[in-house]
Amino acid sequence: MSFFSSCKNFIIEINYQFSKPSVDASVFQVYDFSQWKLQSDSVTTKNLLEANIDWLKKARAESIHPFGVIVSSPKEIELAAKYAHFIYIPGELCRQSDILEAASQTKLPLIVERGCFLAPIDVIRVLEKLKDADVALVDCGTANGYSDTLLDPRVLFLIKKTGKKFGLHLSDLLAPEGISYTHRPNWLSDSSFIEAFVATGQALGASFYVIKSYGKAAISTEIALKYTSGKL
Repeated sequence: MSFFSSCKNFIIEINYQFSKPSVDASVFQVYDFSQWKLQSDSVTTKNLLEANIDWLKKARAESIHPFGVIVSSPKEIELAAKYAHFIYIPGELCRQSDILEAASQTKLPLIVERGCFLAPIDVIRVLEKLKDADVALVDCGTANGYSDTLLDPRVLFLIKKTGKKFGLHLSDLLAPEGISYTHRPNWLSDSSFIEAFVATGQALGASFYVIKSYGKAAISTEIALKYTSGKL
């Protein structure tokens, strides 16, 4: 059975470092260590790498639920696979063959974002590179003007036809890149739009939702759980 079939309406919470695991069994944490510089021999980089490994060891020892790691290179994948329960591939790398192949070889469950510039039909090419891996897809919206991303139901319809479990990145839909642009209209960051995103996802069969716990795009786990469970 697919790892992603174990529950519905679960939350993926992205953080930069190890934090106290949620007691809610439907919240899976993902640690964003994608800034590792594994090619460098500098003291700073070595210390950073060692710190990240310590976080991974601590997460493996203390997490009461499965957790994942965001990766950005085959070497990061090799290292993260020793500790994480699943691998998370960000949208900007979703077509990078060496990363997809390395991730597939870990035999771990994979979560792959659809890049905001990737045509939805092209997720088929991504899945072909991942072969028989246990994969779930994430839609982060489609790039638009005013530093905005649009949630297009046609995209979700096409993703659903792949037969893979899929989710929505609520933080990226609400505030792309987690950055506040001076030319971005304020109404685009209205947090009540989360309800519209979740409703659209549920109507088309989304199984999970992704949030960030940091930056301008931060969404609290409690709020996300309320929206996804319909308790607001």
